[in-house]
Amino acid sequence: MTNADWTRVNELFHQALELPRDERGAFLAQACGGDEPLRLELTSLLDAHDEANDFIEQPATRPADLAEAGVSADLVGRMIGHYRIVRVLGVGGMGIVFLADDTRLGRPVALKALAARFTKDPQRRERLRREARAAAALAHPGIATVYALEEFDDHVYIAGEFVPGETLRDELGRGPLPASRVIDTAVALARALEAAHDRGVVHRDLKPENVIRTPAGDVKILDFGLARMRDLPQPGAEITAEGALLGTPAYMSPEQIRGDAVDFRTDLFALGIMLYELATGAHPFVGSNAASTIARILEIQPPHITDRVPAMLSTAVGLGDLDRIIARCLEKHPDARYQSTHDLVTALEFAEAGGAPKARDLAEAAAKRPLRRRALGWWQFHQAAASVGYLAMLLPLWLARSWTPGVPDAVLFLVGLAAALIATTLRLHLWFAVRELPEESGAQRVQAGRWIRLADVVFVIVLAVSSAFAFQGHVEMAVLFLTAAVGVLIAFAIVEPATARAAFGRPAPLDRLGAP
Repeated sequence: MTNADWTRVNELFHQALELPRDERGAFLAQACGGDEPLRLELTSLLDAHDEANDFIEQPATRPADLAEAGVSADLVGRMIGHYRIVRVLGVGGMGIVFLADDTRLGRPVALKALAARFTKDPQRRERLRREARAAAALAHPGIATVYALEEFDDHVYIAGEFVPGETLRDELGRGPLPASRVIDTAVALARALEAAHDRGVVHRDLKPENVIRTPAGDVKILDFGLARMRDLPQPGAEITAEGALLGTPAYMSPEQIRGDAVDFRTDLFALGIMLYELATGAHPFVGSNAASTIARILEIQPPHITDRVPAMLSTAVGLGDLDRIIARCLEKHPDARYQSTHDLVTALEFAEAGGAPKARDLAEAAAKRPLRRRALGWWQFHQAAASVGYLAMLLPLWLARSWTPGVPDAVLFLVGLAAALIATTLRLHLWFAVRELPEESGAQRVQAGRWIRLADVVFVIVLAVSSAFAFQGHVEMAVLFLTAAVGVLIAFAIVEPATARAAFGRPAPLDRLGAP
């Protein structure tokens, strides 16, 4: 959208926000004058605003809040299944969180449920189930544990770890944090996200309200209600209309706002916003309302954190490094951010130690992660095997150069030779880049990926055509060419995307063919 478009959205959004919810639809239909994309944009923005803090928007201290959520005053002390309700922890736009006693296991739990008006809504019920599946797949001290998904009297509940403490939003209410505490918090959050992203789970709604600091000083991520799961069963995963805004507007990435496909780098953008707030006490893109904040996320680059803190603090240990890390997390285009959460964790660990990492340091740090090292080894093996296979097939292609009636001698061989040399050279280049230039490996894979894919496709075509001609009198060679063609096709369409995803957390955009 242009600035003029966002100005109009901003004005209409503000006007609609002042109306009761049941009157907004008629107002938007009239105000948009038949402009359906504008009406859908405003509807999504209003929905996102209304549900910005789904479950723990505020402590449940006002009777009106409890009444709106459908919570009766005499609920305390009652049993829901085998859970005894102790008190209401919080109420949000979509549901309620209770503190309850698990009478079977004798432990306190946070019991999450939909607000009364949503208990029959199949989409919101599925969203609650999906949150349970996403969080239950994770085991990390920085992520609140899910114990069970329960259904009592046709109501769905998530029973999870009760995390005492205060949210980062509460902590921010007292002002920015000391530099050392910001960096400690950043490392802890990045490690928790690393665990989630390794399991294929993207949070998509990371914000200060969804992070609690315990009395011991640890941080835990809560609320995976908008999580996207890559490798987990998720029937009915598409539970939101196309183009709808998912998440809290002030913490959305540009691609999330535009309704584009998102991956783990969306969480890195939200983390960058949170760390900026913790360091400066101010949101980097804050506007007068949600619409103007979204416009600023899409259009502006915020000042450096070292420009927004007192000069004596800007020289604090690691703050300059943290500034560069945050700036990279807040890049508008996902490809300009960290290309794996592991790289972010490594950079933050070096900032915590008081020095920016060098390429070799990053490589050594990555090598200390056994699972990542093993996955990287498989990716490197694939590159080597593909290169050897391409070069090995050049000899049969040379022998078959005269078996192509109507085609000048050696034309297919020369085309195959060019494809093999391009693919082999670039694969070996990427091997070197990943080993010696880990910070640039994502960009290098994007840059080389297009040419490798083109060479792969051309080589498959050359092998298939050679097989067709060879069947006329050289059946053994025809079978060899056909087998090689199928092998190359499977390697670049299925095997390579999987090894790249395992090694780097997500393949570069051109590292995959139809990979999620």
